[in-house]
Amino acid sequence: MNIEVAVIGAGLAGLSAAYRLKQRRISVAVIEAASQVGGKVQSLSLNGFTFDVGPNTVLESNEAIARLVTDLELRNDIIWASAAAKARYILKRGKLVALSPSPALLFSPLLSLPAKWRLLKEPFIPPSQRQETVAAFFERRFGREVLEYLIDPFLAGTFGARPEDIALESAFPVLAAWERQYGSVFRGALQARKGKKDTRRFSRKMFSFAGGFYEVIRRLSEKLLPELWLSAQVQAITRSTEGFRLSLIQKDKPQTLLAKRLLFATPASETAKLLEPLAPDLAKRLAEIPYSPIAQVFLGYKSGSTPPLTGFGFLVPSIERRKILGAVFNHAIFPQRYNDVALTVFIGGSRQPELVALSEAELTALACTELKEILGISATPIASAVVSWPAAIPQYGLSHSEILKAVAEYEQRCGEVFFAGNWRGGISVPDTVRQAEEVAQAILRTLAPAPSTHQLAH
Repeated sequence: MNIEVAVIGAGLAGLSAAYRLKQRRISVAVIEAASQVGGKVQSLSLNGFTFDVGPNTVLESNEAIARLVTDLELRNDIIWASAAAKARYILKRGKLVALSPSPALLFSPLLSLPAKWRLLKEPFIPPSQRQETVAAFFERRFGREVLEYLIDPFLAGTFGARPEDIALESAFPVLAAWERQYGSVFRGALQARKGKKDTRRFSRKMFSFAGGFYEVIRRLSEKLLPELWLSAQVQAITRSTEGFRLSLIQKDKPQTLLAKRLLFATPASETAKLLEPLAPDLAKRLAEIPYSPIAQVFLGYKSGSTPPLTGFGFLVPSIERRKILGAVFNHAIFPQRYNDVALTVFIGGSRQPELVALSEAELTALACTELKEILGISATPIASAVVSWPAAIPQYGLSHSEILKAVAEYEQRCGEVFFAGNWRGGISVPDTVRQAEEVAQAILRTLAPAPSTHQLAH
């Protein structure tokens, strides 16, 4: 079978890119080793509860995600997060403390008086001339307490990471730019606010669907159905006169696919294995990208059996020495979806990776014990499930920017092999969708005269 683009990986990145290519009448085949599409984006139906596996909420934070939802004719099906979900909490000395936005943080009990005085020194601290981790940057500019009670839990909730493992430029590029340009994060924020013109065509609100964000995956797969190859293992990739020859095993049956272009939309480690015969040096660099393990424990409780739980949820700083990273109050975020109380508890990360290896029963018991001690929930859940990811979230360490530079240089030099995924360009759903759209544009430019962004999107 001859096609123009073979997309390896049917997660959000691969499906989104393939959909954009198919819109431009490019012949594609999406190859997925698993028996279902979506990768880590799934939905779980359990005893009347619907849980999002992977990302629990999605922020409509860029035009790419807004455009995708519109083009898939799903905008009328959106359920928006409750306004009450804006409230977020940090665990401090065993109690939940509301996270106040800046500048209200100066009056919050989350930080001590000395820590607040320390914040006022930030504009007078000289910029650093070297590459830094998130931990080094925030402790230098804002002090230890801000690092421990704001940044540490934030990174645990987003990257599943420790701040000493993540590069500032990768996780907070805007803050790094403000320090370079203005000598201060506070001054940079003030300048950005002065010059900001809101011309966006998206809401910046959290959203989902009645059946979870997997509705987007399901609709993408419907658009690509004839081109989806599920339960298909790539055995080898070799160059041929037509471009690339892919040898596959699909449900124990050998298959051969000829493609002019390749798009790897798999996790970095899997991409490295497949890429090794084509570009061994780059494959070695991709294999260096570490991933944090995460276990998600989904718990459903009968309404009225728990203390009132409002807001988005809470995060746990490592200094609190608990065995969970935090919890999301699903029922409070999307009350349209639930009649009872629904929680998702996160365990592991780079902070305590060994916990992810526990059994489902052990993880459920651990989550229930922690929630009892933190939230006072003594009721037995009426629904529970666990999904563990040994390699859940890529970690953008100090060498990450150099790896991405090598990837971009290879794409430019080769012109036939491309890459997408949350190890590149941001770990969030909107970042992944934006990047998939950009990669689709890049592939199109190598196959035909460059289309405009408007043409590609519509």
